[in-house]
Amino acid sequence: MRKQMLINAVHLEQKRMAIVEDGKLVEFNIQMTVREPITGNIYKGIVMKVERGLQAAFVNYGGRKDGFLPLRDVSANNFSEGGKSTLKPGQEILVQILREVSERKGALLTSYISLPGRYLVLLPNKESSGISRKIEDEEDRKRLKELVEQIKTEEDIGFIVRTAGMNRTKQELARDYQHLSRLWKEIRKRAAETAAPALIYQESAFGVRSLRDYFTPDIEEILVDDPETFRQVRSYCKAVAPRNLKIIKLSKEKSPLFDRYQLEDQIRVIYQDRVDLKSGGYLIINPTEAMITIDVNSGRGSHKRNVEETAFQTNMEAAEEIARQLRLRDLGGLIVIDFIDMMDSKHNAEVEKAFKKALSLDRARIQLSHISKFGLLELSRQKKQSTIQEISYTQCPFCRGRGVRPSLEYTALTAYRKIETQAVKGIFSAIKACVPQEVADYLQNQKRAEISRLENNYDMTVHITGNAGMVWDESKMETIRRETPAAEQANHVRKAPEEAEGPIAADQPASREAVPPASEAIPPSGESENGGRQEAPHGKGPLTGTAPPDVPPGDGTSREEQAREVKSEEEKAGGNAPLPTEGQDTALKAAKKRPHRRSRRRRKPSVDRPQETAAPAQPPTAASPVPPPKQETVRIKPAVTPVESPATRIEGSAPQAVPKGRGTGIPEDPLNRLQKVFEALDD
Repeated sequence: MRKQMLINAVHLEQKRMAIVEDGKLVEFNIQMTVREPITGNIYKGIVMKVERGLQAAFVNYGGRKDGFLPLRDVSANNFSEGGKSTLKPGQEILVQILREVSERKGALLTSYISLPGRYLVLLPNKESSGISRKIEDEEDRKRLKELVEQIKTEEDIGFIVRTAGMNRTKQELARDYQHLSRLWKEIRKRAAETAAPALIYQESAFGVRSLRDYFTPDIEEILVDDPETFRQVRSYCKAVAPRNLKIIKLSKEKSPLFDRYQLEDQIRVIYQDRVDLKSGGYLIINPTEAMITIDVNSGRGSHKRNVEETAFQTNMEAAEEIARQLRLRDLGGLIVIDFIDMMDSKHNAEVEKAFKKALSLDRARIQLSHISKFGLLELSRQKKQSTIQEISYTQCPFCRGRGVRPSLEYTALTAYRKIETQAVKGIFSAIKACVPQEVADYLQNQKRAEISRLENNYDMTVHITGNAGMVWDESKMETIRRETPAAEQANHVRKAPEEAEGPIAADQPASREAVPPASEAIPPSGESENGGRQEAPHGKGPLTGTAPPDVPPGDGTSREEQAREVKSEEEKAGGNAPLPTEGQDTALKAAKKRPHRRSRRRRKPSVDRPQETAAPAQPPTAASPVPPPKQETVRIKPAVTPVESPATRIEGSAPQAVPKGRGTGIPEDPLNRLQKVFEALDD
């Protein structure tokens, strides 16, 4: 069995590392220049906020999002004797990145600094030293414990022996400890001289990090295709493991390094959600926000014996492949595996045992459960950096990571509804919509009738333009507000035609003054005889001529106005006018009791301006000449009075004809009424 480490670093944009065992890819790591990993970096940050409810603090370390620092990961130096945290906003603190920044979450921080070496992990804030839990053999642990006690350490600095240092000598472990100790002193010195927030320590170069984290004693050869990376790897190996220098080689062949070992096809499978098994079954790996789900399917795989045997053999093969895919893809967090259901409990135990053995090769910390009665197995894997997909891929702007996008019809209808929502408001004269080109073509061809209906109904225009560079379901809307809201115009048009009024154009004597314009001659309100305000009907315009001949009751004429008109007719007739009937007397009393509504517009009373219903003019005398009265445009109200019984003649009074429109139900001609008013003014 031949095991090799291949480092491909000829391209600055992308650097890759692969470990091959007899032509099969067993480990893989990648780094993109546009997204360099920050896990392991040490920063000097500022505490922005301490949330006691979350038992955490938010620290500004210089990233695009504040880091999340749980109080359990705060070193003992930041706690009082009572066990309470002494962190305060504005305090400076040295932190290390434990987890990369995700799309929705900031980086996970800790104040317990750890510096990984080739064989040891330095712990500056801990005094005790220990051995990795992955070293389970009791004899190895006993031997390493004796070596650890012989290594001289500084105060408040401890370390942990890694699995790579299991078979190493005391001199090799001490050399690694000294290297890490010098590095920690440099970090402390730089932190004291640098203002927060700032980067204090950055992880090693890609080649050095690959050698530090992935190199094992069973690797027989290390091939590097980049001279600079080759120099960095040899320099690091010379400092920590000089005896391994001979296996580090520079590849000088013209053919690409990974093509020579047929790795490109195997790497391509890492980015797919489906992984085929040799038996004919397959895996479906689906990362989600909460967890990663892995589904095992039998596919074409079958055994002649029975279904139980088919499920067992497929699950055994899947267990080994799942452990391999976890390492290759560097999947972390909560992982749920849906194995094929097996009825025999012995088969479940064997699958669990095989899966646990396959996971023993993993560098990450793993917590494993048992297969439940539903065929599900749960595990938690340490997430050290972003997944391979997150490093290599960017989110699709059209589907936003969902893998699907809305159909053309759905997208076009969504854009049309946005236009319709703005149009029905009635306050815009034009709407300009910018949508993707295909959506614009669909709206202009398939929805042209609906858009034209909107334009006609709301007296507006709709402009639709297409942009080929826009995201599929994106739309931009621009509106132009009209000067007069369409809603008010519509309300004005919908008013009853019988409420319309206008100026009366009539021939007047030459001695009288010219009729002023309607806007000046007709005030919104006038003065009544008793000094009260006479309100013009709300929403009525100027008189347009004659009133309609037949006006039904309820046209807006108040009973007060009817009473004033009756009184005006009686005054014009002098003392020969009949007394009001019982019905008319009741109407007059009701009108007097009714409160007057004040108009919003007022005008000062004019002495020389006659009222609508004035008393008969007295003949002027020589001592007091009376100037000719000004001509005034009079509002004509279609008066409607309920039909009453014939007026009872009062004994001793001459019979008087009931005027038209008074008690007979026959409306009086408005021109006749106006003529009577002018005759009274002339007299």
